[in-house]
Amino acid sequence: MADAEGNPVRSSKRVPIVVGVVAAVCVAAVVIGVAVHFSSKEEDNIGKTSALKQEVPPVIPTEEAFGNIKDGRQVKRFTFTNKNNVTVRIISYGATITDILMPDKNGKIVDISLGFDTASEYEARHSYIGAALGRITERLKGARFTIDGVEYNVSANEGQNQVHGGFQGFDSKLFDAKIEGDMVVMTYVSPDGEEGFPGELTSVFTFQLTQDNELILGYKAKTTKATPVNLSNHVYFNLEGHKAGKNGDHILTVYTNRYVPIDEAFLPKGDGEIANVNGTVFDLTSPTLVRNVINDIIVSCYVFGNRGEMKHVAKLENPSNGRFVDVYTTEPGVDVYFSSHMKPNLYGKDGAVYGPFEDGGVCLIPMQLPSGVNMPNFPDTVLRPEETYTQKTIYKFGF
Repeated sequence: MADAEGNPVRSSKRVPIVVGVVAAVCVAAVVIGVAVHFSSKEEDNIGKTSALKQEVPPVIPTEEAFGNIKDGRQVKRFTFTNKNNVTVRIISYGATITDILMPDKNGKIVDISLGFDTASEYEARHSYIGAALGRITERLKGARFTIDGVEYNVSANEGQNQVHGGFQGFDSKLFDAKIEGDMVVMTYVSPDGEEGFPGELTSVFTFQLTQDNELILGYKAKTTKATPVNLSNHVYFNLEGHKAGKNGDHILTVYTNRYVPIDEAFLPKGDGEIANVNGTVFDLTSPTLVRNVINDIIVSCYVFGNRGEMKHVAKLENPSNGRFVDVYTTEPGVDVYFSSHMKPNLYGKDGAVYGPFEDGGVCLIPMQLPSGVNMPNFPDTVLRPEETYTQKTIYKFGF
């Protein structure tokens, strides 16, 4: 009896145990199945991500000859073209940006940068158009400076002052140029004493075009003696097309309310004043029609944050065709220039005739603050032998 009563009891205990084991096995199977499913999905996603990355390769430049300068040396030209039909060309004479071709909102492609057709024209015109600027950008007060108690006198190519590095600045030099991966690398070694500057300065300019329409300009420099350094590029934009004129139709926004007031010689006032743009014609903090300010802003340096920090500093746009350029830089200043001093009837590429104001281009030139070596209130612009000068600027094109 006990056994008869005991067997059912043992049997009733055995059933939930079996059910529990089966349930556990099922749950485990489901968990494993889900894990495998999501693992498979993750692998698929990784594969898709890798495939997407592989579908967007870097933009590799090509190289060709671009004529010769007077001394017989050959000039090289490099061409980038990305998947969005943006093309950028650079030549080794002056590390010069010669062409920027981009579509508009309807797909029409035009060249939006001013320039010339041949190397000999770049050499003869000496106009800074599209070219490297160095050893310093903008003006140097009195064409002299003092470093560590030693006074240096440099070439004065604008009255008593120097502008853009002297009579034969970097815009007039033939750079050593080559392709390295997706970059064009251009190097110029400025000898000790060139244009009066101390130290042998080795400058390296790099150019890249991304599939996201970013033209990336990189700068590095080393010196053998303490010397002022302020490198940049003087590209002229016309979003209507380089030979269209009508620069006044552009809209410009500059994302700061600080600027450098200048005197009649276009030099910073006093020991380097920085003022607020509020209530002045220099206020470009909201989108501004260039035509409304082109005759009043001859040249103006706008002031941003610390050097070395990448900042969105300006936007130039053309509402009629949808083209725009966003400017980013690690520099603390940006020069805004509307071609006010361009020579009239300056013959450019493709039969273009450039001139001052609305017949020229709009320049947005990232830089250190002008005449910084002579302005006690400005950040130091002196490079010393134990240091490396670096800078990065990005022009991002859209349409």
